[in-house]
Amino acid sequence: MPFASRKALLIFMKYPEAGKVKTRLGKDIGEEKASQIFQKLARRNLGIASDFRLAHGEVDLYLYYYPPEKKAELNKAYPGAWRFIPQAGRHLGEKMSAAFQYVFELGYRRAVLIGVDIADLTVIDIEEAFRGLEENQAVLGPSRDGGFYLIGLKSPFEKVFGFSSWSTPSVYERTLNCFRVSGRIVKILSMRTDIDRGEDLIDLKDKPFYQAQISIIIPFSGKIKGLATLIDILEAQLWPGDEIIIVKAHPRCTVDLGELTRGTADWGPISISSRTCLVPAPRGRGIQLNRGSSLAKGDLLWFLHADSVPPFNFGYHIRKLTPSPELALGCFELSLGSKYLFLRLISKWANLRTKYLGLPYGDQGLFCSRHTFATAGGFKRRFLMEDVDFVRACKKVGKLLIIPERLYSSPERYLKKGILRASCENHLFMLLYFLGASDRRIYSLYYGKD
Repeated sequence: MPFASRKALLIFMKYPEAGKVKTRLGKDIGEEKASQIFQKLARRNLGIASDFRLAHGEVDLYLYYYPPEKKAELNKAYPGAWRFIPQAGRHLGEKMSAAFQYVFELGYRRAVLIGVDIADLTVIDIEEAFRGLEENQAVLGPSRDGGFYLIGLKSPFEKVFGFSSWSTPSVYERTLNCFRVSGRIVKILSMRTDIDRGEDLIDLKDKPFYQAQISIIIPFSGKIKGLATLIDILEAQLWPGDEIIIVKAHPRCTVDLGELTRGTADWGPISISSRTCLVPAPRGRGIQLNRGSSLAKGDLLWFLHADSVPPFNFGYHIRKLTPSPELALGCFELSLGSKYLFLRLISKWANLRTKYLGLPYGDQGLFCSRHTFATAGGFKRRFLMEDVDFVRACKKVGKLLIIPERLYSSPERYLKKGILRASCENHLFMLLYFLGASDRRIYSLYYGKD
């Protein structure tokens, strides 16, 4: 699609280094805590931008970052459907002007710029901004500190960015006056909240979205080094306070971790890193998941298979469970890759089954609150169908939230057994479960053991 018929959303972001972001807030609560607040705000607002992009395919996203040397770190920690571009200019005004100039030179005819540190930005705000540009020359969103959180233009206007000071309570009025003096009609959006001082944190305390912490629980039975890539991906995108719990099974109730072998009776959590720990459990995915849940510190529990690749910004999507008490369980859409037609069909069927029957499988990354987990009674089946059984119990507690983002699950089990055979077996075991077959009976059929 030609650029002239498309729109651009420009996102301004600093690398979240303590002492370099939210400096005024840092003076009140400490630089490290201020950086953590910034990270939460940034991840939420990048999620808002992603949701907007999902609903408006004609809009391209550009993430303008600073400083330029942090591109690799930002690309790893904040991946998404945006193009990374370094900010260029001596002060914020010049940087914003350069960003608008760049997309207009590409041929875009409408552009909206936002920051990532507003507490209550919504998708509707961005939608209203682009709608406002249909009948106005500019759009402006005021923030409570006297600045603005959003600005939209239909053509370059360097004059409005020509000031060297940008951290004063008069920025919004100055900008609005500049537009009006030039004869440009401006659409004013709803006021939003910036978090710049310790007293502003009260606006976050009653928002569970910011307060919730996620515990990612991964049942596993192989060598820990086989999880290195997954752990690296997950840790890079964790929110402050989130954790990863790997629950390793061993058939003789001991765990071999390199040179370390202990009985599970005296083996507590072992730290793999500051965000990830390893704990033991008897073999059986249901038991392993229950074991991890019993040690989890988070308000939200995410049960993730070891052969998965999570979607971008998963922490933002999982936290969507928090504002709605009627929601009990969430999951992602499934992708088994696109190399084989049958695998694409299996993925499509899984997503249709989830949408119309409300019955996702464990490889779709089930997540729930700690309250839902306790009310549902945890995982009651030890080996197989523990996910289906758990989903049915959760649906008695509340509704299912389906996140329209794809979670990739390895197709290896299908390729080893044969795609058609593996699919038929899955549906046979599902039928046996609904007919009341015991966990032990299904296990013996699946593994060919008594």
